[in-house]
Amino acid sequence: MSSNKLYFVGGLFLGTIIGGTLGVLLAPSSGDETRKKLIEGTEGALGNAYDQAVEYGENLKEQFQDMQEQFTERVNEYKNQIESKIQEIQDEVEQDIADLSEELEALEKEEAESSEEAEVAAKEE
Repeated sequence: MSSNKLYFVGGLFLGTIIGGTLGVLLAPSSGDETRKKLIEGTEGALGNAYDQAVEYGENLKEQFQDMQEQFTERVNEYKNQIESKIQEIQDEVEQDIADLSEELEALEKEEAESSEEAEVAAKEE
């Protein structure tokens, strides 16, 4: 719940108490009747405040659970993206190693052939 809503709920609660108290005090009735009305009004206002606090707590709990689920989903998404990127890099490195191994074998073969040709040429001379 945003702070504006909190201010609204707090203002509504305070306004209810003040309005009820003023209404009872300004109404033409005896002291006993006024006290009874004040007690009933206070109990009603406190009951409403309690109900609102419980509802607010339940809303906060739901919002927290929603945020927790969203956070878990995002963490799992990022985890999957990272794992897939790691696998991609690993595949590229393995391919590069295979390519380099092939090039090294080709160079070694060329060197061996050149050495053999040099030996044959040296023997012919």
